[in-house]
Amino acid sequence: MSTKSGLLWIILLLNLSSCISYEKYSMEVFKPGAKDLPADMRKIALIARNLKYNTDTLQNYNAKDYRLYKDKVKFNVDSLTISTCLDSLAAQLLNQPRFDSILILPFQTFPVNRVKEIRPAKAEWYKKLATQTGADGLILLDMFSCFYSSNLQEASANVVTSNIWSVYNKSGEIIDRYTQIDTLYWAESDENSSYKKYQIPDKKSAVLLASGVIGENYAKRFLPAWTLVYRDIMTCSNPDYNKATKLALKNKWDEASVIWQKYTSSPQKRNRIMAAYNLALAKEIKGDIDGALQLTAAAAQLSSGTFRSSENESVKKYATILERRKNEIKKLDQQHDLR
Repeated sequence: MSTKSGLLWIILLLNLSSCISYEKYSMEVFKPGAKDLPADMRKIALIARNLKYNTDTLQNYNAKDYRLYKDKVKFNVDSLTISTCLDSLAAQLLNQPRFDSILILPFQTFPVNRVKEIRPAKAEWYKKLATQTGADGLILLDMFSCFYSSNLQEASANVVTSNIWSVYNKSGEIIDRYTQIDTLYWAESDENSSYKKYQIPDKKSAVLLASGVIGENYAKRFLPAWTLVYRDIMTCSNPDYNKATKLALKNKWDEASVIWQKYTSSPQKRNRIMAAYNLALAKEIKGDIDGALQLTAAAAQLSSGTFRSSENESVKKYATILERRKNEIKKLDQQHDLR
């Protein structure tokens, strides 16, 4: 073995013997809605256009044990589900002080119309509707479809829903168009086969529950909401880092930070990288995004080079998350100012 190849082998062994691992940490963050509504859109009218695809012919059917059956008990599926969906959406919007009023047009305002394609109406149609309702903006449920399935052997059921929404301002200009597909499940056993003491709902109960959830979920497109996210804690075989990781997982970030801080001046670059990265995470937990970004910048500089590419990639990935989080907080502040 040559001197050069022997040196590379030693470096490789040292690298492998000091591998960094990651522990997942979950937390909830407050995120802005994915779509902004104009600031002057304070009076909203909710409207069902009642469009249905020609191919949507299973309204009065359900599946039981993978076989198709016609409903024994007939009920007006569209009227009940769409009304429940819009009521649920209105309730969520009214929880936000930025809206002055929410008007729900009756389901019968527009007759059910079967079409080959779901297309927008002419701008004048929306403009006229806004004038008639006195609304600054229109939220339209263009199409709503749902299908109920149950499985007696597995004691489970689900409702699959498919919906198309659109938003227009009072001038008839489109603000947003969104296709929403969701599935709501029920089961008497959880993933560990433990029995749950509740009954599987029948079709009518299930589609009404699903419709309410659909309205709530669509509201989240515009409203801030708590969301579960995950972060990675850097650790290794070092007892101190193991201890700090366990403290962080118990939300004892101040105690964990004391340990990481000791390694910011360590002679080993790996320890300094991990310390800067984890301290950045601790800063984020406390709401100091700028401080976290400064520490990830330091960690990125420390991890630059041939032998720390994996750590450098993790640091840069986290820095991107922090930048996105900073923009989200800025957007939340803007949405709060609209109230």
